[in-house]
Amino acid sequence: MPKLLKAYDSYGDLEPPYFFTFCYDAFPSSVKLNIRLRSQREKIEAVLAAVDMDVYALNTVYKNWRTDGVKNPDPSKDFPFQHLLKSDSHKLLVWIDLSDNSLSIDCYYDLADTEVEAWVLATCHRLRTEFAEERTHTFKVLARSDRQFYTEDVNTGDFSVVAVDELYNDDFQEIDSIICESMGKSEAGLILLHGEPGTGKTSYIKNLICKFQEKVFIFIQNEFVQDLLKPEFISFLLKHRDAVLIIEDAEKVIISREHSSEGSVVSTILQLTDGLFSDYLNIKIICTFNTGIDKVDKALVRKGRLIAKYEFKPLTAEKTAKLLQSLGYEAKEKVMTLADIFKLKHKDFNGEEKKAKIGF
Repeated sequence: MPKLLKAYDSYGDLEPPYFFTFCYDAFPSSVKLNIRLRSQREKIEAVLAAVDMDVYALNTVYKNWRTDGVKNPDPSKDFPFQHLLKSDSHKLLVWIDLSDNSLSIDCYYDLADTEVEAWVLATCHRLRTEFAEERTHTFKVLARSDRQFYTEDVNTGDFSVVAVDELYNDDFQEIDSIICESMGKSEAGLILLHGEPGTGKTSYIKNLICKFQEKVFIFIQNEFVQDLLKPEFISFLLKHRDAVLIIEDAEKVIISREHSSEGSVVSTILQLTDGLFSDYLNIKIICTFNTGIDKVDKALVRKGRLIAKYEFKPLTAEKTAKLLQSLGYEAKEKVMTLADIFKLKHKDFNGEEKKAKIGF
């Protein structure tokens, strides 16, 4: 029993690799599969049914239940969201975890057993084919547990590459070329995009995500901004070299240190974009904000560190008229933001109300 207790970590969670070593006196090889899937009883039952448990005499040796904590519970919502399957005939463990709308399948096996390895790969492929979503563009969102930083993938099914020459003023095309060229290079740097709400800053970032699918884009939520100061965040970045960090509504991040009473994140950005770490990590940081560039810390806009900066403005009257006409609206020559244009409602030739949609 004391040895078996070593299969649990310091947080009281079962660690299947330790359990494998305890059971088989060997180090496990592993195949891991992660799929976005709703945390429901019928889903976990479908996953278990898709695993051919008879081939290697797999038996459930551990379950972890989730129960509905209300006075009048619905028993159908109670289900074991974690299962550990152990083979009675081979060195094989299968760990199944369906929590937080994410399915994790971890298979642990003996590297010398090529037959089991082939079964593991075939099983993971079958599960992926049956339960995984269609391939689409993704970006990552920074998250944190008690132990470390990690990322969650976010699908971008409604994102698409936009026509920059149609949706933005003419002076932005040169800036777009500079930014796109930088995305193809392994170099650190800072991109500052500012302007009033609705002028297309977020829409442009979506465009970059779709256009450069090989890049890793990590969205930093506002509640994690101060975490950029923590040493463990640098450890996280060491595993994500050449990534692009996105910080929206970044006023508090890039404001001059003279006007900030809080611990400034500016120094961290300086290190990442033009410090000792920059040549190794090659991290790019995109900051969007609504205030003027004059409030940005002067050190951030120095030559060599800044890849590009641009102020998004409402479309010129000429651009507005062309875009309205291309969308089937009445061409009006007046200054408008992209948000205002795409929120317009009008009657089409059939007399039906229409509304165009896009993200900004």
